[in-house]
Amino acid sequence: MADTYRFIVNRSRDFITLIDREYRYAIVNDSYCTAIERPREEILNHSVADVWGVDRFEQTIKPKLDECLAGSEVHFLDEFRFGSMRKSLHVSLYPYDVHGETTHALVFSHDITHLAEIESKLARYEYRDRTTGLYNRRSLEEMLVAEIERARRSSGAQTKGLLFVSLRSFKKINQNFGHHIGDLLLEHTANRVREVIRSSDIVFRFDGTNLVVLLTSIARPTDAAMVAQKISDEVAVPYQYHDQVITIDSHIGISLYPDDADDPTGLVERSNSSSVEAEERGLPFVFYDKTMHEQAIARMTTLSDLHAAIAAGALELYYHPIVRMADGAACIAGAEALIRWNHPERGLLAPDEFIELAEESRLIAAIDKWALFRSLARLASWLEHFDLFLSMNVSAHEFRDEFLPDIVRAALAQHPQIEPWRLKLELTERRTMHDPASSIEQMRELREIGVEIWIDDFGTGQSSLAYLKQLPATALKIDRGLVEGIDERENDRRYLAGIVESIRARGKRIIAEGVFNAAQARVVESLGCDYVQGYHFAYPMQAVEFEDLLRNGIAGRCTGCAPRVSLGSSTAGRSS
Repeated sequence: MADTYRFIVNRSRDFITLIDREYRYAIVNDSYCTAIERPREEILNHSVADVWGVDRFEQTIKPKLDECLAGSEVHFLDEFRFGSMRKSLHVSLYPYDVHGETTHALVFSHDITHLAEIESKLARYEYRDRTTGLYNRRSLEEMLVAEIERARRSSGAQTKGLLFVSLRSFKKINQNFGHHIGDLLLEHTANRVREVIRSSDIVFRFDGTNLVVLLTSIARPTDAAMVAQKISDEVAVPYQYHDQVITIDSHIGISLYPDDADDPTGLVERSNSSSVEAEERGLPFVFYDKTMHEQAIARMTTLSDLHAAIAAGALELYYHPIVRMADGAACIAGAEALIRWNHPERGLLAPDEFIELAEESRLIAAIDKWALFRSLARLASWLEHFDLFLSMNVSAHEFRDEFLPDIVRAALAQHPQIEPWRLKLELTERRTMHDPASSIEQMRELREIGVEIWIDDFGTGQSSLAYLKQLPATALKIDRGLVEGIDERENDRRYLAGIVESIRARGKRIIAEGVFNAAQARVVESLGCDYVQGYHFAYPMQAVEFEDLLRNGIAGRCTGCAPRVSLGSSTAGRSS
């Protein structure tokens, strides 16, 4: 009879094992050995932990065995790796009694992998739209709940955007070309939308010809307008079908979490109503919050104007003198090139009114290259009569560009008369700390060209002087916030003196910026700052005015450009 039982057990396709109180295998059937890809002798009398690993045993298997060995039937579903395959199992554990005492756990494991795959496919149909392949409305509801919960648990404020994209023209398309063409265009339009959003954002088919885009994280609310405009522009690109041109209109409503609503239903309702308003007003998008809508429109108008300004050459460079102080006398040593925008309606705009927008839209790359080539051309002309250097800021985007050294080489190659050390590239302290290793490597390559690196706005970040010592920078520009008040408060003077002494000890030269009056100029000179910059001497000015300054200086404040003044090496013609 024992042989009969053994035959029946081994013929079963289920995995059958008997496990004792020491968690060792007392019986294993053929199906189990085959699935686990081990001979029976490597399993019998070995512990379950030996076969499945200690972590899996302790976390999943042992609690179930303990419950069974305590006298209870146990049933559960789980996924296990059998050799090279993962299987979904329905596991049943039954107490095995001898003389009324539970001595073993009899385990039956039924392979339901095929059923799990079928359920997975059904789930995909449940959460996916079959026409477009997008997530459907049910997915939207569940994902919104999850995203809102994640935002609530986050330590910092998180802004999320919901874009309700109402697509029009499909009724006419279906009538003229058939529903199969309408479905095809809907699918293709959905793909267009997916292509213009980030991988972290999600597109859903809400119903009919309405899509919803979930922006999982945005830096500022008006960023949602940028995405909406991209979607509108992409959707509007016409299709060609035989000899017919097919266009699709879209109107987008935007709601924001948590400003407009803090629950899924509210966000959807507000974005939906805003899309209706966008259609009624003939606009590509409308924010639920009217103030936010006006801010977004103003921001996008500025971006559009900036595009036009670059094309029309409306940007220009102003030059802010950098002065060398020695023995109470001051002379112009160089200048910092600063970008200004001559806006046709708003007048002359400083960088803080448009550079951030340029960085976000990637226009900054074109602006930085223009500024580099234009400023070096101007420096080349000045070097025919004057001996000076030129500094200019490098944006975070441009500094991370691996081709920046090649661009600098190309710009310098156009003007062989410019020694590379005359170009000083300014990086903010904060930018160098974003990725210190990459920053140092980029600086080293630029230094190999011969240009100098200045750290701008020193004192505003969190870096230490020990860290700055590692940077291949030749000079630090002390932020104006550290200069303010040094002519009035002894504590501020002592604090600045300590910083200057520490910088000097680390072999860096010092430029004090933000000097507003003669008293401050005398203090920074007494502390040993190499160069001074500020409104006490001059405001940023156009090239023609700066040329006049180079010749004549500033009455009562500084002389014109002195010969061979530089932060370069101490060789002839270069002062240290």
